[in-house]
Parts: sequence; C-alpha cells; structure tokens
Amino acid sequence: MLDKKVACIALICLFASTPSLSKSIKCVDSKGVTHYGDTIPPECANRSVTELDDNGLPMKENPASMTPDERRAMEVEVQKAAGEAQKARDQKRRDSALLSSYASEAEIDQAKERNVKQLSAALESAEAKLKIAKARLEQYNAQAGSNQPVPADLAQNIAATKKEVSDLEVERAQKKQDLEDMKAKFDADKKRYQELTQKQPAQ
Repeated sequence: MLDKKVACIALICLFASTPSLSKSIKCVDSKGVTHYGDTIPPECANRSVTELDDNGLPMKENPASMTPDERRAMEVEVQKAAGEAQKARDQKRRDSALLSSYASEAEIDQAKERNVKQLSAALESAEAKLKIAKARLEQYNAQAGSNQPVPADLAQNIAATKKEVSDLEVERAQKKQDLEDMKAKFDADKKRYQELTQKQPAQ
C-alpha cells in the first residue's frame, strides 16, 4: 500500500513539473510603455514584438516590419499555445483529483455501481409516473369520446395531463442520458487511472 501511495505521489509530481506551453506577447509602444497579452495592441502597431515563454523569458523577436498577415499568424500561434497550456493545466488538476479520490480501480467500480443504482432508481420512478399519467390520459380521452361536446372541466383535465405526460417524457429522456453519461464518465476515469498508475486492464 505504501509503495502504491509513493507511486501516486511521484506521478503527481511528474505532472506538476511538466512545463507549460503557454506564451504571451510583449511590446513597447512609441511612448515607452510595455504591453503584455496574446494579441498585439494598437499602440504597438509597426513596433517590434517579442514572444515570451511561460516564465516570461524571450523566445522570439518579431521585427517591426512584419506584414499584417504575419502579425495575425503570430497572434493565432500564441493564442493556440495558450489554449493548449490551459487544457494541460486542467488535465493535470483532473488527474490529481482522480488519484487522490481513489486508491484502486475497485473503488472506481464501486463508486460507479452506487451511482448506477441511484440513477436507475430515479429513472424507474420517472417511468412509473409516466405510465400512470398515460393511463389517466387514456381514461380522459375515453370519456371525451362519449361526451360531445366535451365538458370544459374534462377538456381542462385532458390538456393538463397531456402536458404532464410531455414533461415526464422529457424527464425520463434526461434521466436516461444522465445514466449513460455517468457510466461513460466512470469508464473514462478508470481508463485514465490505469494510465496514470501504469496498469494494464484485466483480461
């Protein structure tokens, strides 16, 4: 157990030490004011622009003679790198949370089973309510068929029950989707846990 914890801590440290891919732009306008960001501000038009790494160190100097297309291409590159860096940071946080939440694959399976039971019970409840509402609507429609014109109170009941059936169908569909999404999430978490702990899935 101790070796497993040490391995997990080492993995977390490895991800934490992974360098970021984010970049930013630095430029100095005609008044000597320094600007930072991922786009070139109007004040730096026709001024040289420096690309910085995540530690703020110069990576590349772009001359003031860049064409508009070259400047746009540089901004796109910087923004793309910043987006990739954010995704890497988000993934690192999720990995750290995953490793700290579960001590084994079995715990992930147990958590999935608990959630399946809860959502399945909620789905069954919605289906039972829908069945009752549909039966009630059939009764109302049968009454309406033998009453012409349809009494106002019966017409009201039919309209209200139709809405109830529609709402319950939407609720049932949502609970079905929630159940599938939850299963997929736990399956993805288990796969990622295996990758982080360098385990192979059981055959």
